[in-house]
Order: sequence, then C-alpha cells, then structure tokens
Amino acid sequence: MSLEGKVVVITGAEGFLGRVVTKRFLAEGAKVVLGWYASEAWEEARGLIPGDFNGQFLDVRVDATKEEQVENLMKKAKDAFGSLDILLHMVGLFHARGKIWETDTSLFERLVEVNLKTTFLCCKHALKIMLEKGRGHIMLFPPKVVLGPRPPFSAYAVSEAGLTALVSALREELKDTKITVNAIMPSVIDTPSTRKMPFAEAEKGVKTEEIADLLWSLCADRFDVLSGSILKVFGRK
Repeated sequence: MSLEGKVVVITGAEGFLGRVVTKRFLAEGAKVVLGWYASEAWEEARGLIPGDFNGQFLDVRVDATKEEQVENLMKKAKDAFGSLDILLHMVGLFHARGKIWETDTSLFERLVEVNLKTTFLCCKHALKIMLEKGRGHIMLFPPKVVLGPRPPFSAYAVSEAGLTALVSALREELKDTKITVNAIMPSVIDTPSTRKMPFAEAEKGVKTEEIADLLWSLCADRFDVLSGSILKVFGRK
C-alpha cells in the first residue's frame, strides 16, 4: 500500500493528531496541504516537520467556518499539486461544562459552527474537486460521546452528532463513485492536553500514532468497498 503522489488536505493540522498524521503521510510520499488556524500552535507544529519534506507540503491559514476560505484552501491544493485525493478533517472545538439549559446560546452556536459547519464546508468543496475524477477518500472524526451524550458533554455531543449523519448521507450520494466517506470515532486520544483533564484516563485511550497508521491503511486505495462506516477506535476505554 502506498500514498506516493496522493494529494492530501489536513485541516486542523496544528493539533496533536494533525502533527503526527502529517509526518506519517509525508513519510509515505504524499503531497500534503496543511490547513491551520492557531498561529502559535502552528509555529510549534511546523518546527516538528523535518526539512527533508520541504517542497512536499503547503501550509495555509484558514478559518474553516468561512466558506470562501475553505474553497480557497481546496483550490490551492489543486493548483499546487494538480488534484485532491484525500481530506482528513480534524477541526473541532471541545466543551465540557454545564447542562443544556445552562449553556449559553452563543456558545452552542459556536460549537455547531466549528464542529459541524466546518465539516460541511470542507466536504462540500473537497468533493467538487474529487468528483472531477470520481475517486477520493474523506475521513471525519466524531467523538465517542455522541453515542451516549451525558453531562457535562451534552452540548458538545449535540454539535458533533451531525458528523455521523453526514457520513451516512454522503455514502448514499457517492455510492456510484469511487469516493469513500468514513469516520474514525476515538474515545480519548492520548495527548499532552488530554492527560491534564480530570478523570480522562488518557493513557487508556488511543495513541496518535495508532490513528495515523489506521488512516494510512484506509486511504491507500485498498478499501474502496468501505464507505459510510463509523470505525470505533476506543483503545482500552
């Protein structure tokens, strides 16, 4: 299996998962377009990319809640590398505080905007390019909590639940093509941030390297029959 020459867009590239996946896909020969938003986190992430990969990737600052910026990101991928084969959408806003009636409407709107609207926009504009050749892979990342929303994660879970519906809807719309849409649903991803969370037990969760390995397998054109699936990657949680 190989990703040699594949054109990949990774949104949320400055995150801990995005950093590991970026290095793995670059090492496998992919051409990667990195969408990032938080400047300080991106500077740190950029410093972790070995110099050997210069020229193999392009980075673009993007507010993925803005449609024109998302459209520009996908266009830059096509203009720079000729096409778009894979979208790994990792943008998200986590929230764990209060019950539904205690959640400010403005906060809930922001959760929906970052977690669901960005996913819709990135899929929409990536697909416009993928459909030109009828082949591609899209991977989304809804959290485990959408299966059983509970406080203090209720509002967050509601904002993320639409991702699973989007996977199912796109599978039906794309079933006559070779474009697959699947989701990896982690429990807790073991990162420096989650290890600071109370009661997270991040060490029992999923390693970023394990998710990167799985993504490599799923995006290497060996699993075209797999689409519309929510892959539960729960570790020991």
